[in-house]
Amino acid sequence: MAKEKQTFCLEGRFEGFMAGSKSPFKYLSVHGADDQHVVKLSKSVRLMLFRYLQVGDWIRVIGEQSIDQETGEPKLKAKEVLRVKPLEVVATPSSSVTSKTPPKAKQKKPKILICQKSTCRKRGAAQVCREVESTLANYGLTDSVEVKLTGCMDKCKAGPNMVVMPQKQRYTKVKPGQIPGVIAEHFQQQSNVG
Repeated sequence: MAKEKQTFCLEGRFEGFMAGSKSPFKYLSVHGADDQHVVKLSKSVRLMLFRYLQVGDWIRVIGEQSIDQETGEPKLKAKEVLRVKPLEVVATPSSSVTSKTPPKAKQKKPKILICQKSTCRKRGAAQVCREVESTLANYGLTDSVEVKLTGCMDKCKAGPNMVVMPQKQRYTKVKPGQIPGVIAEHFQQQSNVG
């Protein structure tokens, strides 16, 4: 009988990493609305998260859930981990439990997608990621632009790869020095506010 896998999406507070046999960052601990969860990290996500996440961050974890054949317990494996604002996660006491959608239509948050596969990492994706986060902080855009670490973007020879959403503008062979200009070009109006 084949293992049946289902997609899961879990939101909660990041409580720290847990070590596995070969990696100190093999699992992450998330305190969700209903319970504590331990989620195995796929190798493609594992290497960047220890620089990216801090204990107490609100996160959304998306991945696959399967059932352990021996114990019958669910096993969670993350394919994607994103930082989110607490307002997206926490429901107010007066809100209805059955309604998960906010009362007003939510405008899509701008995102910067950065490939984290091995070829892009070897070509400097970690430095690009650090520069993106630093530049967003300098412009005061940390809360309004989401940084999303992704899997392969199918342009390995042109790495590091980055995409700015919602414009879907792709950047290849990205160097950290290019980041301030790219962010100014795409988010200049937002950074001028406040």
